Amino acid sequence: MRRTLQLFALLSVLLPAALSAQQTASPLRGTWNINRAQSDDINAAINRTVSRMNMVVRQIARPRLRSTNTAYPSLVMRYDQSSVRVDMSGRPSVSSPANGQPVLWQRETGATCREMKGDCVRVSTEWEGGNLKQTFQAEDGRRVNVFSVSPDGNTMTMNVTITSPRLPSPLTYKLVYNKAS
Repeated sequence: MRRTLQLFALLSVLLPAALSAQQTASPLRGTWNINRAQSDDINAAINRTVSRMNMVVRQIARPRLRSTNTAYPSLVMRYDQSSVRVDMSGRPSVSSPANGQPVLWQRETGATCREMKGDCVRVSTEWEGGNLKQTFQAEDGRRVNVFSVSPDGNTMTMNVTITSPRLPSPLTYKLVYNKAS
């Protein structure tokens, strides 16, 4: 019994280190280019989501959703055991701790905010079952990006889910990227 307890104690120390090493060696790291043919049509997804809104609200919601949901031509994923950085062509980088600890981030500049108002959102990033989950929490809704890599390491899928009390249903779509480096 004592030997079993010692073994569990040893595993409790070694297992988290092994998992961190596995995440750091994950094939997500690198530069990825969009594969438009395999990606969803974001405008069609937006139109499906807002189709049940009245016409006046739909005319406000559609451009707002389009402005914050774009197919980035390329993504660069960088991370270590403590932080994750995602660079999107034409947009500010998103950096946050890899342990799920939220940080305030400004959408338009990428700067750190002092309080949640205006273009400031709360960003958290964490590993879930080998996938990277990035959550943006704003005052009026939430965006979750889940990044996963194909078994051969050549394709990354970014599944996006937008929820808000103002939307009749979640906006969901996927963007597919091919490994560039």
